[in-house]
Amino acid sequence: MVISEKEFKDLCRLARLDPEDESLRNLMNDFNRILESVEKINEIQTSDTDTGHSELDTRDMSRPDEPGKTLGTEAIAKIAPDFQSGHFVVPGVIESEG
Repeated sequence: MVISEKEFKDLCRLARLDPEDESLRNLMNDFNRILESVEKINEIQTSDTDTGHSELDTRDMSRPDEPGKTLGTEAIAKIAPDFQSGHFVVPGVIESEG
């Protein structure tokens, strides 16, 4: 299934994008390639496939949530790029007024 240019323009309008924007030409091609890949996957016959597994096989495969060994503050301070007063120091993102 490949979408037509009219369908693509309708999708653009629904997404509030300008359908005449040249940068969206590649998007239409990418979208059509994805649809073609999905079509190929849908053609694969899987009804006769026996995986030997059941959804019940993976139900309780998580590990217990128990605390383990952690790094101490001194060890973290040695490997951190900037660590002051027990905290990581990162560059500011929001500029303050005044």
